[in-house]
Amino acid sequence: METGERWTRWNGLRGRVPAWHPVGVVVESDGPVVRRHYGTHGTVEHAPLVPGTDPAALVGRQQDAFTERGEPVEWKVYGHDSPDLAPALTAAGFLPGPERSVLVAAPRRAGEPGRVTGPHLPDVRHLHAVREQAERAWKLAVGSPGPHALPYAEMSADGASDDGDVYTEVLLEDGLVVAVAWMHADAGAPFATVGGLTRDDADFVTACTDEWRGRRPRTALLAEAGGTLRTGLLEAGFTEATTVRSYHWSPPGTPEPDRPAQFLDWLHDDLPLWDRFCADFDFTPSMTHRPAITEPSPSAVWNLHSHHRIVADLAAELDAVVQRGLLAATGPGESVYWLDWQHDGYRYDPRRTGVPGRPPRPGPGTYPDGDYYLHLTHDLRLGTFGHPWEQTLTIWGPALLAAVEDELTALLGAPVRRRDAVRRGPDRSAGRP
Repeated sequence: METGERWTRWNGLRGRVPAWHPVGVVVESDGPVVRRHYGTHGTVEHAPLVPGTDPAALVGRQQDAFTERGEPVEWKVYGHDSPDLAPALTAAGFLPGPERSVLVAAPRRAGEPGRVTGPHLPDVRHLHAVREQAERAWKLAVGSPGPHALPYAEMSADGASDDGDVYTEVLLEDGLVVAVAWMHADAGAPFATVGGLTRDDADFVTACTDEWRGRRPRTALLAEAGGTLRTGLLEAGFTEATTVRSYHWSPPGTPEPDRPAQFLDWLHDDLPLWDRFCADFDFTPSMTHRPAITEPSPSAVWNLHSHHRIVADLAAELDAVVQRGLLAATGPGESVYWLDWQHDGYRYDPRRTGVPGRPPRPGPGTYPDGDYYLHLTHDLRLGTFGHPWEQTLTIWGPALLAAVEDELTALLGAPVRRRDAVRRGPDRSAGRP
């Protein structure tokens, strides 16, 4: 497929609801427009406007949608879009950003040698140890050649996916990260998107883009850049396809500080939480070791088998009880963490997920369907622990236990084990004057 064919295909995909989107993101369509609601902000993408479209009405509807959620919004307008769109955006209060070029690099041809002139750039899978350095380099980059097509922080927040790959390159000087470049490739997409580069010197730009072309030899690259970064990309083999300008608008009020749900980075988010849980609860994963944890006080354990219910129905009822309990036992803005032993975990706000217009709660739920499932707070003061082989559910924490005990007992029967915060001895006051 030639670059021109890829560009035509990319243009045709604009305005389509994607097959995959990050955890915690709500995608909605409105005629030619696709909105992405991240909680903290939003974006607009649109197909070419057909004759007869009222741009002012279209823009107004999107503003209403983002006002309802309190999200600032970015709307990208390309050089080949309807000439009526940009005036409609500015008339509605959108502020235009600088125009930049949309650049395309064709896939590497068979046998084409690499042109890496800079230092070796390690694969993202080996960058865990320098993640904090990379983020610091991105934040502190002086004269960083933005705006970026996909900000580094947003790429990190999007997390991993079976439907795409994220590639991060770093430039090391004296063992320290001094520059970062990042790219995202969706499975089946005609282009891999260059998110951005924090330096625009020719060696760094060429080394990064050459590395990416080597890793995705059948995929073309798509970048947005202006100024010296544009020059560097052109020298690295890119050609200009069109121009793009971002328009920004913010509704009244303060946006939410974080996404309602988010994928947990295994090494920096998920693993430390598991380490603390294992240490505090003496967790012993085993198909035969029972119980698998030292149950905290107070806690109660319910039996999940020997119930004459379809498992899916029981799982749904169980999760509904637990979610009501988590709402009652946690404070506004407090996150709950869902963990799955040896699998991906998630963070979510129980008040901003699982309700109309918001993203679903991530993870399969509470019923331990083949693995240990947990809901817990970051401080471990309350939570749930599902044991898949013992077929039990442990609830701990005074507030959560008080919120769910009656409902769980009505659903599952009396607890099979419990530990109370205060041991109850015999009432020795009987018969006293």
